Amino acid sequence: MSISPVELMREIYETRTVSDASGVSLPLESEMRLPLAEALYRVVSDHTPNLALEVGMAHGMSTLAILGGLHAGNAGGMLISVDPHQSTAYRDVGRTNVRLCGMSAQHRVVEQLDYLALPSLLQELSSIDFAYVDGWHTFDYVLLDFFYVDKMLRPGGIVGFNDCGYPAVHKALAFLKTHRKYAEIDVGLKPDYNASNVLKATVRRVLRRNNNDRYFRKLEDWEPTWNFYSYF
Repeated sequence: MSISPVELMREIYETRTVSDASGVSLPLESEMRLPLAEALYRVVSDHTPNLALEVGMAHGMSTLAILGGLHAGNAGGMLISVDPHQSTAYRDVGRTNVRLCGMSAQHRVVEQLDYLALPSLLQELSSIDFAYVDGWHTFDYVLLDFFYVDKMLRPGGIVGFNDCGYPAVHKALAFLKTHRKYAEIDVGLKPDYNASNVLKATVRRVLRRNNNDRYFRKLEDWEPTWNFYSYF
């Protein structure tokens, strides 16, 4: 009998070890923090999406959290993961974890760069219910990921962002709040403004650059007029 996604996720966090497609053990890398993974699991299980999308997969902790939420709330739900390096740099670790959970039939990996994969998915899919953005953390890439997610996300759907304490991610969220119709939702994560020194922590607190993941519900399909601009 296969292990559940959440059980495997917690086991990996405890051992800090993963296995590649050949069964070779490797140290866990590029992972989200466990409280963030558990929050992601709760959001998905509570909102039962039919179709979920994530940008960034790596060793698959977010993947397991999302699939665990689908397993708990919507057994027929599907997840698409965009990761151009899954079978190369990450040696299929994420895909292997999904297989160990027996959920490969509910999971699809798109091994393309986000700026190639997302336009194709926009053409292919009618809509998505949930998205998690954890790709390249420069402003242009985060904004590009959100732009295409917004095109696909149905009204009432939810999008989450990782590493929101990064200035570039924080700036992209400022665009979301001023140029689209979304409302932030509380997922049980207290704001975290910790930094490497007191000055940086103070700046983070003043600017409200919260290190924790942040989630937003889409209120409506809306785009501004052709010449609209709001400072963000």
